[in-house]
Amino acid sequence: MQPYLFPYLGYYQLVSAVDKFIFFDDVNYINKGWINRNQILQQNEAYRFTLPLIKASQNRLINEIEIADFVKWRKDFLKQIEFNYKKAPCFESIYSCLSGLLFSKEYRLVSELTADSVRVICELLELPTQFEFSGRLNYRSEEAQDGESKILRICEMLGAQNYINPKNGKELYDVQHFNNRNIALNFICMDDIVYRQFQGDKFVPNLSIIDVLMFNDIKQTKELLNKYTLN
Repeated sequence: MQPYLFPYLGYYQLVSAVDKFIFFDDVNYINKGWINRNQILQQNEAYRFTLPLIKASQNRLINEIEIADFVKWRKDFLKQIEFNYKKAPCFESIYSCLSGLLFSKEYRLVSELTADSVRVICELLELPTQFEFSGRLNYRSEEAQDGESKILRICEMLGAQNYINPKNGKELYDVQHFNNRNIALNFICMDDIVYRQFQGDKFVPNLSIIDVLMFNDIKQTKELLNKYTLN
């Protein structure tokens, strides 16, 4: 999967379901996608935050694109989190986690920050999954041109027996092509999940993992990670 910025719960369900997770960082950037943006809760509505980038284009690879004024964005983002979640039950610990990540280094590349935003939450949730970057794997060849062939090549290089993809991959991947390589193909689908936010009678779904963690402790969040089907 492409590395996303503090992605939604379903992304972490995929991470938790596998032994090894590959950040697909040497593919083209997706304009208006979720690589550098996500949603949090603001006044009981979904609010989109965005990490500004320098010359982001679908003609460039994700791992080539730089962040625009990271220091200013970090300051504004943390203020935004504090303003919207300071009364949430788990605010103190999660804000400390976010602040610790964002002050751990002066991030330059979007691929580095997005990947670390995934990994730091996985560490918090004690997920043992191993991470790799596709850009650091020598998988490209004349045979590995389209998305499916690239995935198959990486699976074979890493000795994978099972490849798991989000449910929307059903339109992209052919089960038989994987079976021909002795690789099982499964698709993960998140259950309908509801948890209590500020306004108890209204739930805003599919927000960043930040929202989940602000209202659910580690034990509760781990329980939510298991609410999916695999087929």
